[in-house]
Amino acid sequence: MHRRIWTIAGAIILVLGASFTLFKKVTSIGVAPEPLTAAKVSATVHQTHIPTIFMPGWGTSANSFNQMIGYMQEQHTAGKVMRINVDWLGHIHVYGRLKATDVNPLIQVTFSRNLANTYQPQVKWLNQILILLKHRYGMTQYNAVGHSWGGSALVSQLIRYGNDTRLPRLNRMVLLGTPVDEGANHAKDLFSNGKPKRPTRIYRQSMADAPHLLANRNAQIDNVYGSTDGEDTDNAVPIVQAQSLRYLTAGRIPNYHEILLKHMNHHQIHTTVRSFKLVTKLLFN
Repeated sequence: MHRRIWTIAGAIILVLGASFTLFKKVTSIGVAPEPLTAAKVSATVHQTHIPTIFMPGWGTSANSFNQMIGYMQEQHTAGKVMRINVDWLGHIHVYGRLKATDVNPLIQVTFSRNLANTYQPQVKWLNQILILLKHRYGMTQYNAVGHSWGGSALVSQLIRYGNDTRLPRLNRMVLLGTPVDEGANHAKDLFSNGKPKRPTRIYRQSMADAPHLLANRNAQIDNVYGSTDGEDTDNAVPIVQAQSLRYLTAGRIPNYHEILLKHMNHHQIHTTVRSFKLVTKLLFN
């Protein structure tokens, strides 16, 4: 009897393990690339050759931005040209090719290790990816879209390493439900200038490194956050955690803007047509 129970238990574990492996593989691949040419681009969008990098949040990979990228390709406003995956050991793998003639090219970043209790490894990996893209493909400017901790990694990388001459310069960044100081939960936790009253260790480091932002002073940052049913949170990230970026950019990034999306929760802010249209407008209109 016991042997039968252990056999059944072993079979269940094998099935669950195989299912998890398959799920990880499927969610890491992403939508099929469709490079966009000048002949096919929509007349309603601005054409550039500046790549846009998509950074997923905690626990997600390609599935985080599959829908948004698919929407942009269907609307002929942008086209995916490349996926970059960071494996379990931190090795970077590039799939696809970035060409100088690509119109509004999209680069989807995925991480095999995406369930850690911090986004700090993603900060270092993102920095390595940007150096690689400049060195190997001549990318001198970039756009970036990040959801949740993916946006946090974008912000930390920009502040910590943004003045490194090996890096391309930021053109535009769109943050979606991004916590910047996770110690703040209510409006009373910030001073009137946006500085957190009890900043976390990561935020204190960002304050020390904030002068590095001057290297990207010509960039534009759009900080988009949601509110559900009039609340001061999107049910995952309190609005003040996103607004704490305001203090860091003040006097350093003149083109910094905040956008509140009402009746929008943390998941919807990167998976609904409403958000797809907004990000498309911010990047390409």
